[in-house]
Amino acid sequence: MTSLSAENICIRYGGKTLWQVDRLVLPASRLIHLQGANGSGKTTLMKVLSGLLKPDSGKVSVGLNALKVGDGRVCYLHQHPYLFDVTVQENLRLVLDSQRLTKKENAVRLEEAMSWAGLTELACQSARTLSGGQRQALAMARAWLCRPAFWLLDEPTASLDTEATLRFSDLVKQILDEGAGVLLTAHQSGPLSALCHESWVLKEGRLHGK
Repeated sequence: MTSLSAENICIRYGGKTLWQVDRLVLPASRLIHLQGANGSGKTTLMKVLSGLLKPDSGKVSVGLNALKVGDGRVCYLHQHPYLFDVTVQENLRLVLDSQRLTKKENAVRLEEAMSWAGLTELACQSARTLSGGQRQALAMARAWLCRPAFWLLDEPTASLDTEATLRFSDLVKQILDEGAGVLLTAHQSGPLSALCHESWVLKEGRLHGK
């Protein structure tokens, strides 16, 4: 099965090494908890693994192929996702418009995504009026339309209440069941971190397994 991997990757700022990772592998259908103190470089590592940031050395690969900028197989979701100031369904249509689908296929995929994320009743609501949990659900639905093989979730439930966290955890269970690999950062333990198969710890510039 395909995995997201990295070898000899390193990030330096001002001549100093933030971290250096000799090797890591994120397998399909696995949820890994990435831990570390504030400033340890967790978000930076996620951005390197998603292709949003180029490492100073080393390489990131999906399967046997080097990761490229904009590679749709890897998705990074920030704690505060950016949403367009249009309705829920229009946010999703913007993703579908970039895909070569028939009008019928487009409509079916749109309904599937809203149903999957529990957003059907909010289809015509402006995204800027959504609650924190609804915004995260919309961000997940938007990414789900691209069918990424790997999801990098950066503190996704930090500002969510218990109910929204449980709903978000259900979405993560579903993408795991669909075969995706997930890397998660979360400072607090909860329903989502409880799903993790293993933990990595970024400490003093090195990545350690638990």
